[in-house]
Amino acid sequence: MTSIDHIQGAGPEMDQSATDIATAWMRAVVSGDADTAIALSSSSIVYTTGQVRHYSGHQGIRDIVSDFDRLSGILEVAVEGEVLESGGVVALRRIERYLLPGGGIEIRGCSFVEVEDGLVTRWSDYKSMESLDAVAG
Repeated sequence: MTSIDHIQGAGPEMDQSATDIATAWMRAVVSGDADTAIALSSSSIVYTTGQVRHYSGHQGIRDIVSDFDRLSGILEVAVEGEVLESGGVVALRRIERYLLPGGGIEIRGCSFVEVEDGLVTRWSDYKSMESLDAVAG
């Protein structure tokens, strides 16, 4: 069963929580599954990473997946600790582990995700890239 099989047919009418949808979306993006991420996204989705990256719509999802694909084998992303959800807004504490030849780097951040009618409409990441910049230059 793919991740989309788990979500399809289990939209809001099946009581999928905003947390379930947000975490399934994140896993799809990070694993390179653009079709699942698009199926879980509104057509007007906006994804931002601080002031560094901005993606819009379903083409933006394909671009995000492509960016993560280039980091395949170097980057692991996971939800860390408690997830908070209120009124369709999900706060995820995330950890990104970059596996570099000189050792690993962990970057902690927070994502705020808005989910409406079973679809991710906005994803905003907040994290400090200082530790990665210090190593990579």
